[in-house]
Amino acid sequence: MTRSHPYSKFRRGVAATAALAASLLASGAAPATASGFSGQGSVKHYVALGDSYAAGTGLPQQTDTKCMRSTGSYPAWIAETYKPSVFKDVTCGGATTRSLWNQEGAAAPQVNALTQDTDLVTVTLGGNDLGFSDVLTRCVLAGLTTREGTPCRDVAAKEVDAGFARLSTRLPDMLTDIKRRSPRARVVVVGYPNPFPLDGSACGSSVPLAKGDVIWLHQTTNRLNLMLEMSALLRQAEFVDTSSVFRGHDMCRPPSGQWINPLLPRTSGSAHPNAIGHLMTAVEVHERLKK
Repeated sequence: MTRSHPYSKFRRGVAATAALAASLLASGAAPATASGFSGQGSVKHYVALGDSYAAGTGLPQQTDTKCMRSTGSYPAWIAETYKPSVFKDVTCGGATTRSLWNQEGAAAPQVNALTQDTDLVTVTLGGNDLGFSDVLTRCVLAGLTTREGTPCRDVAAKEVDAGFARLSTRLPDMLTDIKRRSPRARVVVVGYPNPFPLDGSACGSSVPLAKGDVIWLHQTTNRLNLMLEMSALLRQAEFVDTSSVFRGHDMCRPPSGQWINPLLPRTSGSAHPNAIGHLMTAVEVHERLKK
């Protein structure tokens, strides 16, 4: 490795497992053994599609402030590991599945980055189709009033269900079009880490949600990941489950154990993976690519 990753300083002082993960990725040695990758043992043309959970929103080293894209994101780690000759990162905060085909603000349609030569595509999309950011805002407002019951679910469940109904057709269409544009690519759908614990009783003032709503949000994230996994299966793509490795590192944990930022104080990175979260996501993707 001829140059250090922007997060080499960050890796010092993190948990031992994270330090080991960083060294495995940064060394570049492990990917070289992935002899089956794209039939060539290497990545030559990598395209990263997705929303803020892929872009690295809230992290330092922003390369695109409008899309809130960072060099600390999991796609950047993957690119640093495999060193493709072409790396196109078109992830963008706020993106939905519609952003694949439509311009969002100054951001061009994400599918424009795909070509016949693309041999790896990672994609994390779907959360914004459910209006998750708006739902979280409503849940916080409800939680500031009461920590009991499910006040947010009671008013937002129908809206979220409607979002799932839309996604049930959009996700397969998304993967079909990606494969049509890049037929030789290995397409990897990267699921969302679950920001919420199964039990909301341990959430403090930085996660002002009703206990029942924490459980509902946890279940909703699992539901989204299941739909992503099923869509990948139906369209001969691959799925990476990140929730398992994030278990025990949700936003309600003590700061030293959080891989997801809490809701408060409100920042662009609230409820998003922090630097170590992106690193560990990259490790999970890397493990999949070795298969």
